[in-house]
Amino acid sequence: MSTDESGGSADSARRFSWPMSRVNTVLVAACTVGALVCFVLGQVPAGVALLVGALVGGLGAVFARRGSSGDLERVNALEYADERDRAAAVRGLAVVGALALLLGVVQMIVFAIAQVDPLSRFVALGVFLALVAGWFFANWYFVRRG
Repeated sequence: MSTDESGGSADSARRFSWPMSRVNTVLVAACTVGALVCFVLGQVPAGVALLVGALVGGLGAVFARRGSSGDLERVNALEYADERDRAAAVRGLAVVGALALLLGVVQMIVFAIAQVDPLSRFVALGVFLALVAGWFFANWYFVRRG
């Protein structure tokens, strides 16, 4: 018996198929909730940015599942159709991860030079250390896995 991504049977997948992957569902939901929190707190620019991210990300994911979508559309939307899409995404996300680490270092240096408030420096350091820990853990996991 075949199953769809949600773990149901193929028959239940025919009745209702979610229009995007679980990853995209979580990302869109996080952006939407974040936008609502920002609007409630009066942080309109951040709320608008997160809401636009939710809308563009959600629409991109839905359109990437069309039969006529290309490789780049699917990879950018995290809606992989095959192993070739996954391999391209792995390489692309590896570059993004390295860039995130580099930007974290740059941010901490700029914050030190500009002498920004201690909370902002603490958050920047926390994000950087979380990225480094995630990088080490991911490398450990995938090297052991083979």
